Amino acid sequence: MDLGRIGIWTYHLNFQPASRVREVAAELEELGYGALWVGEAAYREPLTHAGFLLSATNRMVIATGIANIWARDPFTMTAGQLTLSEAYPERFLLGLGVSHARLVEGIRGHQYERPFAAMRRYLDGMDEAARVYRAAKPTASPPRVLAALGPRMLALAAERGPGCSPISRHA
Repeated sequence: MDLGRIGIWTYHLNFQPASRVREVAAELEELGYGALWVGEAAYREPLTHAGFLLSATNRMVIATGIANIWARDPFTMTAGQLTLSEAYPERFLLGLGVSHARLVEGIRGHQYERPFAAMRRYLDGMDEAARVYRAAKPTASPPRVLAALGPRMLALAAERGPGCSPISRHA
């Protein structure tokens, strides 16, 4: 997967209608950006958002920075990743994270406990989900990166994937 030399992370696309977002993504690709990172928080659902950004571009990598692990179970996240990676080979990068307690508990109503242990369990669940997933799969195992706000999560990112998201404090 080639992220290029220059990428952009933005939440501003969330404030535009989808038709305008498609135009902007195509223009960014034409300008030479190699990757476009979109977040989650209280905005568009990131895997759906990535799908329509991928459909609007031809070469650019679309990445989630981050998809919140508290928002969907490991099988759903894996199915989304595999679906997009199969449809757009080498162009979808799943960035995962634990988000922040105020968003997880306040907006989503989940318990935000032991984020490092939760991430480790979640990755185990994703690995198991990939084994039982029955639809067409991408030819290569798609990468995932983690948002790492501390040294233990940074070590986990190195252990379980190609590294951490560029929005990480230690990137």
